[in-house]
Amino acid sequence: MTKKNITVVGMGYVGLSNLLLLAPHHHMHGLEVDERKINLLQQGKSPLKDKEIEEHLTRYHHDIFFIKDKNEAYLNAEYIIIATPTDYDENRNYFNTNSVVQVINDINEINPKAIIIIKSTIPFGFTNSIKERFPNVRIVFSPEFLREGKALFDNLHPSRIVVGDNTDLGDQIANLFNTAMAKRLKNKI
Repeated sequence: MTKKNITVVGMGYVGLSNLLLLAPHHHMHGLEVDERKINLLQQGKSPLKDKEIEEHLTRYHHDIFFIKDKNEAYLNAEYIIIATPTDYDENRNYFNTNSVVQVINDINEINPKAIIIIKSTIPFGFTNSIKERFPNVRIVFSPEFLREGKALFDNLHPSRIVVGDNTDLGDQIANLFNTAMAKRLKNKI
């Protein structure tokens, strides 16, 4: 597989574990708004408690560009993985997806050719509504099944990969993750 230019937005458990999963195989950018996190990551130190993340950061942080500039992060990216936080209000049964929508809007303005992969937690029907709002954007939802503190391990050894697209684009995204895993899934994804 040819190395791709990939940006991951949000350096929490989901974003950082996906970034490190793909780092040995691709050119990676980690976009984060928290300057403290960027400084730690650039030094190879994890802002999160996760043994595998800490070990992989030590090994790969020199090969990853951790930045705060969205223009630089999106401009040449072939894939952009959104892993920004969404807040769920239990009382109102409402997801605050503003951070995801803002990232999609920025990508649409800076690099509308990029393929967007949403890893953030989003409500049912969100991806379809985004596709209606941004009809030219190629966007796919691929949920995570990660445990806090074991996020990279769970990405390296998943029980399954779910990609919300049954076209060639969905196969392409599934293969992107499948080729990076320690134990590749043998069944059709």
